[in-house]
Amino acid sequence: LSLTGERRESFQLDIGRTLYYGLDKKQVEDDLFPIVDLINNGNGLKLIEFAHANLRAAQKARNLSAFQSASSYAAHGLSLLKEDKWSSNRSLTLELYTMGAEVEVMLGNVEVANRYSNEVLSQTDISKLEALPLKMARASSIAHTEVKFDKALEYYIQVLRELGCRVTWTRRLVPVQSIVKLMKTIKKVKAKPLCFYEKMVPIDDKGQKAIAYVYAKLLWVSFAAGDILLFLLCACNLVDLTLEYGVNEFSAKAFASLSSGIIIGMQDVETATKFNMIAMSMLKKFRGINNSETTFICYGPCSQWVKTFEDLIPTLGDAVSDGMRAGDTEFAIWNLLAHRFLLAYNIGKPIASILKDAPSTMIQCEDTSQSLQAMALQVIWQFLKILTSNDEAKLESDIFTAEDDSETNHAHLSFVHFAKGELLLFNADYEVAAKRALEVGEAYEKLLPNGLWKFIELFHRAIPLYAAARLTKKRKYKGEAKRLLKQVTTWANDGNPNVQYYCMFLTAEQLALDKAYDAAEQKYEEAVAAVTAAGHLHHIALINERYADYLSERSMTEKSKERLHESIRYYKEWGAWGKVEKLESRL
Repeated sequence: LSLTGERRESFQLDIGRTLYYGLDKKQVEDDLFPIVDLINNGNGLKLIEFAHANLRAAQKARNLSAFQSASSYAAHGLSLLKEDKWSSNRSLTLELYTMGAEVEVMLGNVEVANRYSNEVLSQTDISKLEALPLKMARASSIAHTEVKFDKALEYYIQVLRELGCRVTWTRRLVPVQSIVKLMKTIKKVKAKPLCFYEKMVPIDDKGQKAIAYVYAKLLWVSFAAGDILLFLLCACNLVDLTLEYGVNEFSAKAFASLSSGIIIGMQDVETATKFNMIAMSMLKKFRGINNSETTFICYGPCSQWVKTFEDLIPTLGDAVSDGMRAGDTEFAIWNLLAHRFLLAYNIGKPIASILKDAPSTMIQCEDTSQSLQAMALQVIWQFLKILTSNDEAKLESDIFTAEDDSETNHAHLSFVHFAKGELLLFNADYEVAAKRALEVGEAYEKLLPNGLWKFIELFHRAIPLYAAARLTKKRKYKGEAKRLLKQVTTWANDGNPNVQYYCMFLTAEQLALDKAYDAAEQKYEEAVAAVTAAGHLHHIALINERYADYLSERSMTEKSKERLHESIRYYKEWGAWGKVEKLESRL
């Protein structure tokens, strides 16, 4: 347009108003952003009719995860309200402030979000349910922007108390209360056939919906804070809410979380699988209800016991876009990390192919203000980068430093713990790695129970223990190595498809330690065949390396060299060049 100044603004306003009122509802919705932009550019007066339009645009932008645009629309909508807004347009005012607070939290703008929240909470006639979204925004800021999960946990408990719901009479009773509740809930769920859950209807009690909403957030924060017993109690209470009042938008998540909790607390894969099946059926029936988060739990920690990692990757990948479309950026990014990095590492994809996604993923973490995922990615990025180099087995470098650690951030600490173990396994002496394995024990599982690196972490802890046991003959290594073999054997016998060759290989190591040489060699061959069929490059290389060491100890020099060459070939294909250099020096 060649017009300038007020004439241009007036012309844009006229065009925007004509389109807003002249087009049908669908046409306005399709072109809502440019229409509202025209109105905003030309609206010099405080016209309340267009505050509604800005609210609609903010809601649409938020649902598209365009949080910066949503923030701008909410702020502009608020600027169009009159001074007596709380008396003349209470409902619209409340919605705009609530929307503004929610998206500012997503953007990490805590000060602005608090200003919006305080404006609403200062009104004397605000009900508990009206105030709830503002309080939840504040709690989300504490958890995800400040990364203070313990503080957020207490905040959520207080919000539930204000809604008339006591999680527990005292925190000291949580251990007993959670175990008793878990047994009762399992019994109630098992007593009903699967068809009962398929026929359930949605909840219609607003108060119970609100309680379920808070419980769902407390559930995740409890896990992130490392309070697994409170996590179990929250999952049980959410399941009970579903059984008593009907399906709410967090019901599928509740059953999936309890499935994971049953594995953590009871190692009962059969019962856990039933709970997971209920969650999946609810997910299909009520599609779009917290789909990304529930998919992460169902097809990540729960399904890894019964499905191969390769089978899980596509579903978790699809959940990324589902989460982004629904505005669930938190679990959209967790799904992104799971399928691009965690599961990719489990199946030994070339390191270079994993690393190429790191920069773009970090940008997505930052754009969506997901600080916890960004911290985890820093650790992953750093240790993978070190594996491709000749550096020492030290995690801290240009991408990650220990300053990022937090004692209350258990999830982050679990990534640091895992990374340190991996660097010692591949870049250091086996006895050094074995000493650490004895020192740390089950620390990883305590930090992140039933995480996606649960199986590989234990497997990689057992390998240096067996190597050190054969080298030093010390009982401390032998005993711990045998204990870990027993655990892996239990998983394999229960049908876990992801640990079958783990079990074969560790059994070969135990047979070699027991000097049952013929049986050991046969089991090594079985393990090599199984891992090669799986195509997991890191483990093909690692198992061939250990087989070469065994053959060398047996003075079978030529066969040992053959296996060593195979190990080097696969380490090269995987991209662990520091390891390649060390092994080549042995030829």
